[in-house]
Amino acid sequence: GTEMGPLVSKKQQERVLHYIEQGKKEGATVAAGGERALEKGYFVKPTIFTDVTDNMTIVKEEIFGPVVVVLPFDSTE
Repeated sequence: GTEMGPLVSKKQQERVLHYIEQGKKEGATVAAGGERALEKGYFVKPTIFTDVTDNMTIVKEEIFGPVVVVLPFDSTE
């Protein structure tokens, strides 16, 4: 199986968790994850967002954490 390590620092963990909260506030749906993984260490559960739009912060900015968005498209261009 695949294992995922911790984020580099508490500051980065807080940054990633902030983006997750921002995504929720902007109307995205957390399909999986979306929270700290363990009480000790800088772990965040791999997070999948659905119901996202192009104008959401989680789409426009690089998060540098285990967060992915599922964004529909009409063509390959």
